[in-house]
Amino acid sequence: MLAVVAQLGLFIYFGALTGVLTKAPWVYPYSWHPICMGLYGFVATEGILLLQPSEKGKQRALARTVHGLLLSLALVSAIIGFWAIYVNKDRLGKEHFHTSHAYLGCAAVFVFALQVFFGLSVAYAPKALYRRIGQAKITRIHRVTGYISISLVWGTLWLAIVTNWVKKNFDQEWIFYLGLGMVAVGLVGQITPSRLYLTPKRTSVAP
Repeated sequence: MLAVVAQLGLFIYFGALTGVLTKAPWVYPYSWHPICMGLYGFVATEGILLLQPSEKGKQRALARTVHGLLLSLALVSAIIGFWAIYVNKDRLGKEHFHTSHAYLGCAAVFVFALQVFFGLSVAYAPKALYRRIGQAKITRIHRVTGYISISLVWGTLWLAIVTNWVKKNFDQEWIFYLGLGMVAVGLVGQITPSRLYLTPKRTSVAP
């Protein structure tokens, strides 16, 4: 049920973003920024939701493969979106990185890139590379940093709602907030201490 709430929130938020994009004039290369960053947020969240159900065996392995592909696609989209806004500011002679949206966005992309590269290295690098850490710790690290990463992504998308570009082309910001809130409920509601290994597993002692 929580995954469904998050999915509905995704479509509400990015449906509203699509509405803004269809109304706003096309400005190269700026327009590629909201398009690519929107795709980045959407695909990254889908990649997170994909691993929430507790599949087993081959289903779990397939889900992890698709998870890696989706997050890699999201990272490529984020890099293109970053390029678009950077080049556009250079073109206009504007200052780089002077708003909360810009600062958080840079942090989000940086942490997300580290997360993706770490995940890919765990999946495809020689197993001996992480043998001393242990699979349980690797899973915990990747899961916790993944939740931190997606929080930064959605923090940036939240700040995007109050940018001049959105305000100029859309006067129903509450739709964005509704979608964002549903995604937050859907994602946070599925986080449990046991999934984060914050509570010790119960062990039975034979009499």
